[in-house]
Amino acid sequence: MLSSNGTQATIEFSLNLVKARSPRVSPSIFMTDHDQAQVNAIRSAFPKCGHIFYCWWHVLWAIQTHFNTKEFANLWSLIQDWVCTTDSNEFNSSWTQIQGDTEVPQSMAEYIAWEWLPHKEMWSAVSRQNRSIFEEGDTNMLLEAYVITMLSLILKFFINIFIS
Repeated sequence: MLSSNGTQATIEFSLNLVKARSPRVSPSIFMTDHDQAQVNAIRSAFPKCGHIFYCWWHVLWAIQTHFNTKEFANLWSLIQDWVCTTDSNEFNSSWTQIQGDTEVPQSMAEYIAWEWLPHKEMWSAVSRQNRSIFEEGDTNMLLEAYVITMLSLILKFFINIFIS
């Protein structure tokens, strides 16, 4: 998301500006970084948005900040595979393995259970199946590209004013 701060009001305001400027733009999928303010703003500005997904890079980054990936290399490898698995049985089996492994810090399993499992439809590859290439490309990245383009045009405008 592109905004000057991360409050829901600011993000929602920005999304509504884009929506007002381009009323035909209505993404069916948004990708975000596990920020509840962003999720709430997206749901408010684009209530017909079919899916809000968490970016895998951000998911993995957040999880790896809760344990030493070098000390628990097997756990880290399992989690990386777990996030990207498309098979629900394999997903459940990996979670059972994480929970049951006595070498996995209990705090880590509790963190995943508390922070990630309630929202697994937003980050698990199990939820990201059977989409056409058009659905794959129909995300907020188009909106971000639009905003960046508009910001660069505004910047060029002001540079020309001050240089002239």
